[in-house]
Amino acid sequence: MASSIRTLNPATGKIEKEFDAHTPEQINHTIETAHSLYTTWKKTSFEDRASIIKKVAHKMRQQKAHLARLITTEMGKPVHESEIEVDYCANILDYYADHAAIFLANKPVETEKGQAFVVSEPIGVLLGIMPWNFPFSQIVRFIAPNLMAGNTVVLKTASNIPQCGIAIENLFTKAGAPKGLYSNLLLAGKDASALINDPRIVGVSLTGSDAAGASVGQIAGQNVKKSVLELGGTDPMIVLDDADITKVMNGTINGRLRNAGQACTSSKRILVQAGIYDAYLAKITAHVEQLKVGDPMQADTAMGPVSSEGALNTLLKQVSASVEKGATLITGGKRIDRPGSFMEPTILTDLQSGMPAYDEEVFGPVVCIIKFNTIEEAIYMANDTVYGLGASIYSEDQEKALSIASQVDAGMVYINKQVSSSPELPFGGTKRSGYGRELSEAGIQEFLNKKLIMVVG
Repeated sequence: MASSIRTLNPATGKIEKEFDAHTPEQINHTIETAHSLYTTWKKTSFEDRASIIKKVAHKMRQQKAHLARLITTEMGKPVHESEIEVDYCANILDYYADHAAIFLANKPVETEKGQAFVVSEPIGVLLGIMPWNFPFSQIVRFIAPNLMAGNTVVLKTASNIPQCGIAIENLFTKAGAPKGLYSNLLLAGKDASALINDPRIVGVSLTGSDAAGASVGQIAGQNVKKSVLELGGTDPMIVLDDADITKVMNGTINGRLRNAGQACTSSKRILVQAGIYDAYLAKITAHVEQLKVGDPMQADTAMGPVSSEGALNTLLKQVSASVEKGATLITGGKRIDRPGSFMEPTILTDLQSGMPAYDEEVFGPVVCIIKFNTIEEAIYMANDTVYGLGASIYSEDQEKALSIASQVDAGMVYINKQVSSSPELPFGGTKRSGYGRELSEAGIQEFLNKKLIMVVG
């Protein structure tokens, strides 16, 4: 029986490499090594921690071309996008190496009872359960703050990107990191949640579906362990009549079509006011119909395959079911007749509640456009979802845009730009999009003991 932990190249449909899942004995040894190292790593100075983290960042930049090709081979994004991801990861590592000591400095507390201050202390071995859509950055945004905080990490990557997880562990080894600081686990997704029961694991962070998040959150809660969940989204992109069409087009291309639409913060429901609707639809249709879809290793490829046959079939069903319920298919909507899991870039309009393309997370290159007349309608539709990860608003009237932003249920709202992430900005959602934050100072505060020390007399 073939292993479920393998590199199946979505651009060719061919298996590139297979791996045996780690045995229970290997997993136990990995966790024990991380647990043993924690007793010394938590006492290591910020300067010494930063030295290792910066070496990892340096080696990542040195090996950018190789690492980018691994990303593209395993999940199919165009190689130029993969190179951007590698650079971004190195920047995150440097950011926390440079800022951790500042973020975690003792905080005095005003009191008349004596001298009081709060100390930020690490808590132990953390488990990360990370997805495939950004194979390196999803890992790095979790490990960089937590390793600089003094915790150690074991990480389970998605089963379809094993080489990416292994590559990060190799970077730490080559940077001279102590064994157990970062350890990569090879095991099936269904087996990962059980690790939370291990008493040596003190916290867990998951990026994935809301169903997976509910399961992980439940197990963590039963074990009285901290969890951070970054889950799905049906992010609204609100386009007002007074929007700059160039900014709107850039926001759609980067916010919906990058990575073949496979991002949790992708603009999955594009709400366009009636006055600008026809002009926008014409422009985005012309752009979509000339997109070069093909070999993601080629520098001029704009869009590669989706991640797997399963993902492709789900997308085709969502589009078909939405059309059956009354949505209009403007362009695309079919599988591309070539090896690999390729889908035509697609535009759907006339969407309403009750259609998959309105209610569900459509994780692929499907531009879902909805016309509205009044701002009140737009706000209602933006909030008409169980999710609340990100939202974007396009308007040249900043006061109006800020007013709308204050009424949208989301963890992040960007004005005149697609939702994105940067090391210094907090990232996370509300509602069924999860809880907790990654990146910025907020990201390093999640898995800490905030110990009060009070001196009287």
